[in-house]
Amino acid sequence: MGRFEAKTSMKGQATIPVEVRRALGLPPGGLVQFIVDDNGKVSVVAKKSGLSHIKGIFGKADGPIDIDEAIYETVRRRTAIDRQEDDP
Repeated sequence: MGRFEAKTSMKGQATIPVEVRRALGLPPGGLVQFIVDDNGKVSVVAKKSGLSHIKGIFGKADGPIDIDEAIYETVRRRTAIDRQEDDP
């Protein structure tokens, strides 16, 4: 864990600190996604190519699932966990 800073340029660009790139497993030229929740909390994740990294993320399904609903529920659960961790 840590806290890292990056200064923005006149174009709004910032260099991602090496510690953050390592934590994300972000290669040179890699893509990042910025996810903003309803409370303004921003998460940065490395965008992965392919789908192998999400295998099993929604648990085992008995049949077809609504992927949009599964994503929503996963984000909702993770946001609830983050809020619990932030409570004093």
